[in-house]
Amino acid sequence: MKIAIDTQTTLGQPTGFGFYVSNLVANLKKTTSDFEFVEIKPDFDKDFSTAQRFIWDQFTFPAQARREQADLLHQPCFSAPFFFDRAIVVTIHDIISILFPQTIPFVSRMFYSKWMPFSYRRATRIITISDSTKRDIVRVLKIPEHKITVIPLAVDHKFEKEVSAAKVAKLRKKYNLPDPLSGGYILHVGTLEPRKNLGFLIDVFHQVIKEKENSNLALVITGKKGWYFEGLFEKVKELGLQKKVIFTGYISEDEKLALYKGARIFAFPSLYEGFGLPPLEAMASGVPVISSNTSSMPEVIGSAGILLSPYDKKGWIKAISKVNNDENLRKKMIRENKNQIKKFSWEKTAQETIKVYYEAIIENQKSEERNSK
Repeated sequence: MKIAIDTQTTLGQPTGFGFYVSNLVANLKKTTSDFEFVEIKPDFDKDFSTAQRFIWDQFTFPAQARREQADLLHQPCFSAPFFFDRAIVVTIHDIISILFPQTIPFVSRMFYSKWMPFSYRRATRIITISDSTKRDIVRVLKIPEHKITVIPLAVDHKFEKEVSAAKVAKLRKKYNLPDPLSGGYILHVGTLEPRKNLGFLIDVFHQVIKEKENSNLALVITGKKGWYFEGLFEKVKELGLQKKVIFTGYISEDEKLALYKGARIFAFPSLYEGFGLPPLEAMASGVPVISSNTSSMPEVIGSAGILLSPYDKKGWIKAISKVNNDENLRKKMIRENKNQIKKFSWEKTAQETIKVYYEAIIENQKSEERNSK
């Protein structure tokens, strides 16, 4: 049997979607020989505009899946096609566009908050990546619970491996980062957009470094520009933090590995996450994590990190200062990181996904039989 998978998000500058798709496909191929996996993607590397995304989801991708005579189409990130008459599986990562529409530009908002949720009803089966997101889908979109399977993401084993001191030193030099002996840095990884709550993090950092024992810390924010990010640069300038807050832009996977390894603290005050892959990557890299306590974050981080309200400025200031200066606490958090990441694996994600494929194909066959009578 053939499974057609949209792998467009692995092109260009991959973010969370792209890492999910590439790891899923690689592990699906290793897990089973029952299916032939057909990767369908455009012949260019650039990110899609909203209009291009609509055309790809609804026409180009399903047309190619039909040409391949696929038994099932898996849309791992975006909208379910209306013009595909066999089994359809959709992965819903979150419903941020519905819960936080003000954080998304108008045209994109119409696609993500109106069209995509409407299209989900075309799916034979739905995968989502956390219990928190499943609850939101059932509550807000009114999709029957029995159609939805929770399959968490995982972290690539490469984040658990050591990175040479030379690579870390090279990265420090490139971005002018402080070394651990002179203070080190707090790290945030993610697209620059309002939901990530980075203005709050910059304000917290501004207060943290007023304390003598934290005065040599830097804040490193890495990730590509999303939308409504201009205010972050203005805030840094207004607070006089140009030499203390470092925006790296989008970086390669190799550089990201080294950046995690060199970090003193990973800070993630996001307002909402469908899963939250960067904190898991940080834990695998041996970095103490301080995160918001919203949405899926307690599922991902468990008791390994410190969880706080994304609005509790005093709590964040206290937590960052504590983790930066208490070596016993740091060691304890790093030990607990190792236990927490064992709960997630791409191998298990692939195995659970294959079960959903079987369910969807069987359900579609039953539906065809009912319609033929």
